[in-house]
Amino acid sequence: MVMASELVCRNKNMLFKQYTPDFLLHQRMSASVVSPRASACYTPIQDLESKTLLYNLLTSASTDPDSVVADFAHIFEIFSASIVYTTTSGLRILTGHEWQIETSHECLQNIIKAGQVGAWIVDALPWLNVLPKALAPWKKTADAWHDKWDKLHMTNYHDALQRPGWNWAKCFTQSNEASQMTETELAWSLGMLCDAGVETTNTQLQISILACCASPDWIPMAQKELDRVVGNDRLPTFEDLDKLPYMQAVVEKCFRWRHLAPTGSLVIFLAIAMRNDKSLYEDPEVFCPERWLDETNPDRMPRSQSGNFGYGRRVCPGRFIAQRPLIIAMARMLWAFDISSEDGTRLAVDETSFAPAFISEPLPFKARFKIRDEHRRPVIEREFNETEKDVGKLIDEVRRRQVATGLKHWNFRDTGSMCVSHIHCFPWT
Repeated sequence: MVMASELVCRNKNMLFKQYTPDFLLHQRMSASVVSPRASACYTPIQDLESKTLLYNLLTSASTDPDSVVADFAHIFEIFSASIVYTTTSGLRILTGHEWQIETSHECLQNIIKAGQVGAWIVDALPWLNVLPKALAPWKKTADAWHDKWDKLHMTNYHDALQRPGWNWAKCFTQSNEASQMTETELAWSLGMLCDAGVETTNTQLQISILACCASPDWIPMAQKELDRVVGNDRLPTFEDLDKLPYMQAVVEKCFRWRHLAPTGSLVIFLAIAMRNDKSLYEDPEVFCPERWLDETNPDRMPRSQSGNFGYGRRVCPGRFIAQRPLIIAMARMLWAFDISSEDGTRLAVDETSFAPAFISEPLPFKARFKIRDEHRRPVIEREFNETEKDVGKLIDEVRRRQVATGLKHWNFRDTGSMCVSHIHCFPWT
Protein backbone atom coordinates (compact mmCIF):
# COMPACT_ATOMS: atom_id res chain seq x y z
CA MET A 1 0.00 0.00 0.00
CA VAL A 2 2.42 2.63 -1.26
CA MET A 3 -0.13 5.46 -1.30
CA ALA A 4 -1.40 4.91 2.24
CA SER A 5 1.72 3.70 4.04
CA GLU A 6 4.63 5.44 2.34
CA LEU A 7 3.11 8.62 0.91
CA VAL A 8 0.27 9.62 3.24
CA CYS A 9 1.59 8.21 6.53
CA ARG A 10 5.28 8.22 5.57
CA ASN A 11 5.78 5.05 7.61
CA LYS A 12 4.77 6.79 10.86
CA ASN A 13 1.48 4.95 11.36
CA MET A 14 1.75 1.85 13.57
CA LEU A 15 -0.94 0.13 11.51
CA PHE A 16 1.33 0.02 8.47
CA LYS A 17 4.70 -0.45 10.16
CA GLN A 18 6.68 -3.61 9.52
CA TYR A 19 7.43 -5.85 12.51
CA THR A 20 10.85 -4.35 13.22
CA PRO A 21 12.73 -3.09 16.30
CA ASP A 22 11.13 0.30 15.61
CA PHE A 23 7.65 -1.24 15.79
CA LEU A 24 8.53 -2.98 19.07
CA LEU A 25 9.86 0.29 20.50
CA HIS A 26 6.53 2.04 19.89
CA GLN A 27 4.63 -0.99 21.15
CA ARG A 28 6.55 -1.04 24.45
CA MET A 29 5.94 2.64 25.01
CA SER A 30 2.21 2.28 24.39
CA ALA A 31 2.03 -0.75 26.69
CA SER A 32 3.10 1.33 29.68
CA VAL A 33 -0.19 3.27 29.63
CA VAL A 34 -2.66 0.63 28.39
CA SER A 35 -1.59 -2.52 30.27
CA PRO A 36 -4.21 -4.28 32.45
CA ARG A 37 -3.01 -2.56 35.63
CA ALA A 38 -2.77 0.84 33.97
CA SER A 39 -6.23 0.48 32.44
CA ALA A 40 -7.78 -0.10 35.87
CA CYS A 41 -6.51 3.31 37.02
CA TYR A 42 -8.64 5.22 34.51
CA THR A 43 -11.91 4.34 36.27
CA PRO A 44 -12.66 7.93 37.45
CA ILE A 45 -12.58 9.23 33.87
CA GLN A 46 -14.62 6.33 32.50
CA ASP A 47 -17.12 6.71 35.34
CA LEU A 48 -17.71 10.38 34.57
CA GLU A 49 -18.05 9.89 30.83
CA SER A 50 -20.43 6.94 31.11
CA LYS A 51 -22.66 8.97 33.43
CA THR A 52 -22.50 11.84 30.95
CA LEU A 53 -23.48 9.41 28.19
CA LEU A 54 -26.56 8.33 30.16
CA TYR A 55 -27.51 11.92 30.92
CA ASN A 56 -27.16 12.93 27.26
CA LEU A 57 -29.30 9.99 26.14
CA LEU A 58 -31.92 10.83 28.77
CA THR A 59 -31.97 14.49 27.71
CA SER A 60 -32.21 13.63 24.01
CA ALA A 61 -34.95 11.02 24.55
CA SER A 62 -36.96 13.49 26.64
CA THR A 63 -37.32 15.81 23.65
CA ASP A 64 -39.26 13.19 21.65
CA PRO A 65 -42.73 11.96 22.67
CA ASP A 66 -41.76 8.39 21.74
CA SER A 67 -38.29 8.61 23.36
CA VAL A 68 -36.63 8.17 19.95
CA VAL A 69 -32.98 9.25 19.80
CA ALA A 70 -31.62 9.98 16.34
CA ASP A 71 -28.17 11.15 17.41
CA PHE A 72 -27.12 8.34 19.77
CA ALA A 73 -24.07 7.60 17.59
CA HIS A 74 -22.88 11.17 18.15
CA ILE A 75 -23.45 10.80 21.91
CA PHE A 76 -21.37 7.61 21.83
CA GLU A 77 -18.62 9.46 20.00
CA ILE A 78 -18.50 12.16 22.67
CA PHE A 79 -18.22 9.41 25.29
CA SER A 80 -15.36 7.55 23.60
CA ALA A 81 -13.54 10.68 22.44
CA SER A 82 -13.62 12.32 25.85
CA ILE A 83 -12.15 9.25 27.56
CA VAL A 84 -9.36 9.08 25.00
CA TYR A 85 -8.52 12.78 24.88
CA THR A 86 -8.68 13.22 28.66
CA THR A 87 -6.11 10.47 29.16
CA THR A 88 -3.89 11.31 26.20
CA SER A 89 -4.04 15.09 26.37
CA GLY A 90 -5.87 16.27 29.47
CA LEU A 91 -8.76 17.57 27.34
CA ARG A 92 -12.45 16.74 27.85
CA ILE A 93 -14.59 16.51 24.72
CA LEU A 94 -17.96 18.16 25.39
CA THR A 95 -19.71 18.60 22.03
CA GLY A 96 -18.07 16.22 19.56
CA HIS A 97 -17.60 19.18 17.22
CA GLU A 98 -14.21 20.22 18.58
CA TRP A 99 -11.67 20.83 15.83
CA GLN A 100 -9.66 17.80 16.93
CA ILE A 101 -12.62 15.48 16.31
CA GLU A 102 -13.66 17.11 13.03
CA THR A 103 -10.10 16.98 11.68
CA SER A 104 -9.63 13.39 12.80
CA HIS A 105 -12.76 12.38 10.87
CA GLU A 106 -11.42 14.03 7.75
CA CYS A 107 -8.03 12.36 8.11
CA LEU A 108 -9.56 8.92 8.57
CA GLN A 109 -11.69 9.44 5.47
CA ASN A 110 -8.54 10.37 3.57
CA ILE A 111 -6.71 7.21 4.63
CA ILE A 112 -9.71 5.14 3.49
CA LYS A 113 -9.40 6.75 0.07
CA ALA A 114 -5.64 6.23 0.10
CA GLY A 115 -6.06 2.53 0.83
CA GLN A 116 -8.78 1.90 -1.72
CA VAL A 117 -7.83 -1.04 -3.92
CA GLY A 118 -7.32 -0.05 -7.53
CA ALA A 119 -7.62 3.68 -6.91
CA TRP A 120 -3.92 4.52 -7.23
CA ILE A 121 -1.67 3.31 -10.01
CA VAL A 122 1.36 3.54 -7.73
CA ASP A 123 -0.03 0.68 -5.62
CA ALA A 124 -0.19 -1.55 -8.69
CA LEU A 125 3.15 -0.34 -10.07
CA PRO A 126 5.28 0.67 -7.05
CA TRP A 127 8.25 1.59 -9.23
CA LEU A 128 6.28 4.66 -10.36
CA ASN A 129 6.94 6.16 -6.94
CA VAL A 130 10.39 7.24 -8.16
CA LEU A 131 8.79 9.75 -10.55
CA PRO A 132 9.02 13.45 -9.64
CA LYS A 133 5.87 15.13 -8.36
CA ALA A 134 5.30 16.87 -11.69
CA LEU A 135 4.78 13.44 -13.27
CA ALA A 136 3.10 11.85 -10.24
CA PRO A 137 -0.08 13.81 -9.41
CA TRP A 138 -0.99 11.39 -6.62
CA LYS A 139 1.98 12.70 -4.62
CA LYS A 140 0.40 16.14 -4.37
CA THR A 141 -2.76 14.57 -2.94
CA ALA A 142 -0.73 12.45 -0.53
CA ASP A 143 1.25 15.48 0.65
CA ALA A 144 -1.94 17.40 1.45
CA TRP A 145 -3.44 14.48 3.33
CA HIS A 146 -0.22 13.84 5.24
CA ASP A 147 0.23 17.48 6.20
CA LYS A 148 -3.30 17.70 7.63
CA TRP A 149 -2.82 14.55 9.72
CA ASP A 150 0.66 15.61 10.81
CA LYS A 151 -0.60 19.03 11.91
CA LEU A 152 -3.37 17.36 13.94
CA HIS A 153 -0.97 15.04 15.77
CA MET A 154 1.74 17.64 16.36
CA THR A 155 -0.71 20.27 17.62
CA ASN A 156 -2.42 17.79 19.95
CA TYR A 157 0.96 16.67 21.25
CA HIS A 158 2.28 20.16 21.94
CA ASP A 159 -1.02 21.28 23.51
CA ALA A 160 -0.99 18.22 25.78
CA LEU A 161 2.51 19.02 27.02
CA GLN A 162 1.36 22.52 27.99
CA ARG A 163 -1.69 21.41 29.97
CA PRO A 164 -1.31 20.97 33.74
CA GLY A 165 -1.24 17.53 35.30
CA TRP A 166 -0.46 14.06 34.04
CA ASN A 167 -1.35 12.77 30.57
CA TRP A 168 -0.07 10.20 28.12
CA ALA A 169 1.82 12.78 26.09
CA LYS A 170 4.00 13.64 29.10
CA CYS A 171 4.37 9.98 29.95
CA PHE A 172 5.55 9.24 26.40
CA THR A 173 7.93 12.19 26.31
CA GLN A 174 9.71 11.20 29.51
CA SER A 175 9.69 7.45 28.93
CA ASN A 176 12.84 5.42 28.39
CA GLU A 177 11.80 4.78 24.79
CA ALA A 178 11.50 8.50 23.97
CA SER A 179 15.27 8.93 23.78
CA GLN A 180 15.24 6.73 20.68
CA MET A 181 12.41 8.60 18.94
CA THR A 182 11.93 11.95 17.27
CA GLU A 183 9.28 14.37 18.46
CA THR A 184 7.25 13.60 15.35
CA GLU A 185 7.32 9.87 16.09
CA LEU A 186 6.13 10.50 19.64
CA ALA A 187 3.29 12.69 18.38
CA TRP A 188 2.16 10.10 15.83
CA SER A 189 2.23 7.29 18.39
CA LEU A 190 -0.01 9.35 20.64
CA GLY A 191 -2.22 10.31 17.71
CA MET A 192 -2.74 6.74 16.59
CA LEU A 193 -4.01 5.81 20.05
CA CYS A 194 -6.46 8.73 19.84
CA ASP A 195 -7.76 7.78 16.40
CA ALA A 196 -8.12 4.10 17.22
CA GLY A 197 -9.65 4.61 20.66
CA VAL A 198 -12.38 6.97 19.50
CA GLU A 199 -13.56 4.96 16.52
CA THR A 200 -13.49 1.46 18.01
CA THR A 201 -15.47 2.09 21.20
CA ASN A 202 -18.00 4.26 19.37
CA THR A 203 -18.55 1.55 16.75
CA GLN A 204 -18.95 -1.26 19.28
CA LEU A 205 -21.57 0.74 21.18
CA GLN A 206 -23.48 1.32 17.95
CA ILE A 207 -23.37 -2.42 17.28
CA SER A 208 -24.77 -3.06 20.77
CA ILE A 209 -27.75 -0.81 20.00
CA LEU A 210 -28.16 -2.54 16.65
CA ALA A 211 -28.36 -5.83 18.56
CA CYS A 212 -30.98 -4.35 20.91
CA CYS A 213 -33.13 -3.32 17.97
CA ALA A 214 -32.63 -6.30 15.66
CA SER A 215 -32.36 -9.17 18.19
CA PRO A 216 -33.99 -7.98 21.43
CA ASP A 217 -34.73 -11.38 22.98
CA TRP A 218 -31.63 -11.26 25.19
CA ILE A 219 -32.38 -7.86 26.78
CA PRO A 220 -34.73 -9.11 29.56
CA MET A 221 -32.06 -11.53 30.79
CA ALA A 222 -29.46 -8.76 30.93
CA GLN A 223 -31.82 -6.43 32.77
CA LYS A 224 -32.85 -9.18 35.19
CA GLU A 225 -29.20 -9.71 36.11
CA LEU A 226 -28.65 -5.95 36.50
CA ASP A 227 -31.72 -5.57 38.73
CA ARG A 228 -30.65 -8.50 40.90
CA VAL A 229 -27.08 -7.26 41.41
CA VAL A 230 -27.59 -3.49 41.34
CA GLY A 231 -31.22 -2.78 42.23
CA ASN A 232 -32.94 0.39 41.04
CA ASP A 233 -31.55 2.96 43.48
CA ARG A 234 -28.10 3.36 41.97
CA LEU A 235 -26.15 2.90 38.75
CA PRO A 236 -23.98 -0.15 38.06
CA THR A 237 -20.39 0.46 39.13
CA PHE A 238 -17.06 -1.01 38.12
CA GLU A 239 -17.13 -3.05 41.33
CA ASP A 240 -20.28 -4.77 40.04
CA LEU A 241 -18.78 -5.99 36.78
CA ASP A 242 -17.42 -9.27 38.14
CA LYS A 243 -20.94 -10.09 39.35
CA LEU A 244 -22.46 -9.51 35.91
CA PRO A 245 -21.45 -12.55 33.82
CA TYR A 246 -24.33 -12.11 31.40
CA MET A 247 -23.26 -8.54 30.65
CA GLN A 248 -19.74 -9.82 30.09
CA ALA A 249 -21.21 -12.32 27.64
CA VAL A 250 -23.09 -9.54 25.85
CA VAL A 251 -19.84 -7.67 25.31
CA GLU A 252 -18.17 -10.85 24.03
CA LYS A 253 -21.03 -11.30 21.60
CA CYS A 254 -20.87 -7.69 20.38
CA PHE A 255 -17.17 -8.16 19.64
CA ARG A 256 -17.89 -11.17 17.44
CA TRP A 257 -21.21 -10.20 15.89
CA ARG A 258 -21.57 -8.70 12.44
CA HIS A 259 -18.86 -6.95 10.37
CA LEU A 260 -19.58 -7.64 6.73
CA ALA A 261 -17.06 -7.68 3.91
CA PRO A 262 -18.51 -6.60 0.54
CA THR A 263 -17.71 -8.72 -2.49
CA GLY A 264 -14.19 -8.00 -3.72
CA SER A 265 -12.90 -6.70 -0.38
CA LEU A 266 -9.21 -7.06 0.45
CA VAL A 267 -9.07 -8.86 3.81
CA ILE A 268 -5.86 -8.85 5.84
CA PHE A 269 -6.90 -11.82 7.96
CA LEU A 270 -10.13 -13.76 7.51
CA ALA A 271 -11.87 -12.28 10.53
CA ILE A 272 -15.34 -12.64 9.07
CA ALA A 273 -14.80 -16.28 8.18
CA MET A 274 -13.28 -17.14 11.57
CA ARG A 275 -16.00 -15.42 13.58
CA ASN A 276 -18.76 -17.06 11.58
CA ASP A 277 -17.28 -20.52 11.05
CA LYS A 278 -20.14 -22.97 11.64
CA SER A 279 -17.69 -25.68 12.64
CA LEU A 280 -16.69 -23.48 15.61
CA TYR A 281 -19.88 -21.55 16.39
CA GLU A 282 -23.37 -23.00 16.33
CA ASP A 283 -25.77 -20.64 14.53
CA PRO A 284 -23.16 -17.87 14.20
CA GLU A 285 -25.72 -15.38 12.81
CA VAL A 286 -27.81 -15.53 15.99
CA PHE A 287 -27.12 -12.90 18.67
CA CYS A 288 -26.93 -15.24 21.66
CA PRO A 289 -24.85 -14.05 24.65
CA GLU A 290 -25.63 -17.30 26.49
CA ARG A 291 -23.10 -19.11 24.33
CA TRP A 292 -20.29 -17.49 26.37
CA LEU A 293 -21.68 -18.53 29.77
CA ASP A 294 -21.68 -22.32 29.56
CA GLU A 295 -18.20 -23.63 30.38
CA THR A 296 -18.93 -26.82 28.44
CA ASN A 297 -20.20 -25.05 25.34
CA PRO A 298 -17.72 -25.57 22.47
CA ASP A 299 -18.57 -22.04 21.29
CA ARG A 300 -16.97 -20.61 24.45
CA MET A 301 -13.36 -20.22 23.39
CA PRO A 302 -10.48 -17.96 24.45
CA ARG A 303 -10.40 -16.66 20.89
CA SER A 304 -13.90 -15.22 21.27
CA GLN A 305 -12.83 -11.60 21.19
CA SER A 306 -9.17 -11.69 20.20
CA GLY A 307 -9.95 -11.17 16.53
CA ASN A 308 -11.17 -7.64 17.18
CA PHE A 309 -7.80 -6.66 18.57
CA GLY A 310 -5.52 -8.56 16.20
CA TYR A 311 -3.34 -11.57 16.80
CA GLY A 312 0.06 -12.55 18.13
CA ARG A 313 2.80 -9.97 18.33
CA ARG A 314 0.76 -7.36 16.48
CA VAL A 315 -2.19 -7.56 18.87
CA CYS A 316 -3.66 -4.15 19.73
CA PRO A 317 -2.02 -2.82 22.92
CA GLY A 318 -5.20 -0.94 23.83
CA ARG A 319 -7.42 -4.01 24.12
CA PHE A 320 -7.57 -3.84 27.92
CA ILE A 321 -8.48 -0.19 28.14
CA ALA A 322 -11.10 -0.62 25.39
CA GLN A 323 -13.20 -3.20 27.22
CA ARG A 324 -13.86 -1.44 30.53
CA PRO A 325 -15.66 1.68 29.24
CA LEU A 326 -17.61 -0.45 26.79
CA ILE A 327 -19.07 -2.80 29.39
CA ILE A 328 -19.81 -0.08 31.95
CA ALA A 329 -21.57 2.00 29.29
CA MET A 330 -23.64 -0.97 28.11
CA ALA A 331 -24.51 -2.04 31.65
CA ARG A 332 -25.64 1.46 32.58
CA MET A 333 -27.66 1.92 29.39
CA LEU A 334 -29.50 -1.36 29.89
CA TRP A 335 -30.03 -0.55 33.58
CA ALA A 336 -31.59 2.79 32.63
CA PHE A 337 -33.46 2.22 29.38
CA ASP A 338 -35.61 -0.18 27.43
CA ILE A 339 -33.88 0.04 24.07
CA SER A 340 -35.69 -0.84 20.86
CA SER A 341 -36.00 0.18 17.22
CA GLU A 342 -37.84 3.36 16.32
CA ASP A 343 -41.21 1.62 15.87
CA GLY A 344 -40.55 -1.25 18.25
CA THR A 345 -40.21 -3.99 15.62
CA ARG A 346 -37.06 -5.93 14.81
CA LEU A 347 -37.75 -5.52 11.09
CA ALA A 348 -37.22 -1.77 11.30
CA VAL A 349 -33.44 -2.15 11.37
CA ASP A 350 -31.25 -3.85 8.78
CA GLU A 351 -28.64 -5.55 10.91
CA THR A 352 -26.42 -6.24 7.88
CA SER A 353 -26.07 -2.63 6.70
CA PHE A 354 -22.62 -1.29 7.54
CA ALA A 355 -20.93 1.81 6.15
CA PRO A 356 -17.59 1.67 4.34
CA ALA A 357 -15.15 3.26 6.76
CA PHE A 358 -11.71 2.87 8.33
CA ILE A 359 -13.56 1.02 11.09
CA SER A 360 -16.88 -0.10 9.60
CA GLU A 361 -19.93 0.95 11.59
CA PRO A 362 -23.69 0.44 11.18
CA LEU A 363 -25.49 2.74 8.76
CA PRO A 364 -27.39 5.51 10.61
CA PHE A 365 -30.65 4.45 12.24
CA LYS A 366 -32.88 5.70 15.03
CA ALA A 367 -33.48 3.88 18.29
CA ARG A 368 -35.90 4.29 21.17
CA PHE A 369 -34.39 4.84 24.63
CA LYS A 370 -37.36 4.66 26.99
CA ILE A 371 -36.62 5.09 30.68
CA ARG A 372 -37.48 1.79 32.39
CA ASP A 373 -39.32 3.51 35.21
CA GLU A 374 -39.50 7.06 36.50
CA HIS A 375 -37.62 6.07 39.66
CA ARG A 376 -34.45 5.76 37.56
CA ARG A 377 -34.61 9.25 36.05
CA PRO A 378 -33.58 11.13 39.23
CA VAL A 379 -30.87 8.53 39.86
CA ILE A 380 -29.29 9.33 36.48
CA GLU A 381 -29.62 13.07 37.05
CA ARG A 382 -28.23 12.88 40.59
CA GLU A 383 -25.26 10.72 39.58
CA PHE A 384 -24.42 13.08 36.72
CA ASN A 385 -24.76 16.26 38.77
CA GLU A 386 -22.76 14.95 41.74
CA THR A 387 -19.88 13.42 39.77
CA GLU A 388 -16.57 15.29 39.74
CA LYS A 389 -16.10 16.95 36.33
CA ASP A 390 -12.88 18.88 36.91
CA VAL A 391 -10.24 17.33 34.63
CA GLY A 392 -7.40 18.29 36.94
CA LYS A 393 -8.97 16.50 39.90
CA LEU A 394 -9.77 13.44 37.78
CA ILE A 395 -6.19 13.28 36.55
CA ASP A 396 -4.92 13.61 40.12
CA GLU A 397 -7.09 10.65 41.12
CA VAL A 398 -5.75 8.59 38.20
CA ARG A 399 -2.20 9.41 39.26
CA ARG A 400 -2.97 8.54 42.89
CA ARG A 401 -4.23 5.13 41.80
CA GLN A 402 -1.14 4.58 39.68
CA VAL A 403 1.12 5.28 42.62
CA ALA A 404 -1.01 3.13 44.93
CA THR A 405 -0.71 0.14 42.60
CA GLY A 406 3.05 0.63 42.22
CA LEU A 407 2.59 1.14 38.50
CA LYS A 408 4.64 4.32 38.26
CA HIS A 409 6.73 6.51 40.50
CA TRP A 410 6.45 10.22 39.81
CA ASN A 411 8.90 13.04 40.53
CA PHE A 412 7.64 16.61 40.27
CA ARG A 413 9.79 19.40 38.99
CA ASP A 414 9.27 23.06 39.92
CA THR A 415 7.59 23.57 36.56
CA GLY A 416 4.83 21.17 37.53
CA SER A 417 5.74 18.67 34.85
CA MET A 418 6.20 15.03 35.75
CA CYS A 419 9.02 12.59 35.22
CA VAL A 420 8.64 8.85 34.97
CA SER A 421 11.48 7.21 36.86
CA HIS A 422 10.24 3.67 36.34
CA ILE A 423 7.89 2.13 33.81
CA HIS A 424 6.32 -1.30 33.95
CA CYS A 425 5.73 -2.63 30.45
CA PHE A 426 3.32 -5.37 29.53
CA PRO A 427 5.18 -8.58 28.62
CA TRP A 428 4.23 -9.14 25.01
CA THR A 429 4.21 -12.68 23.67
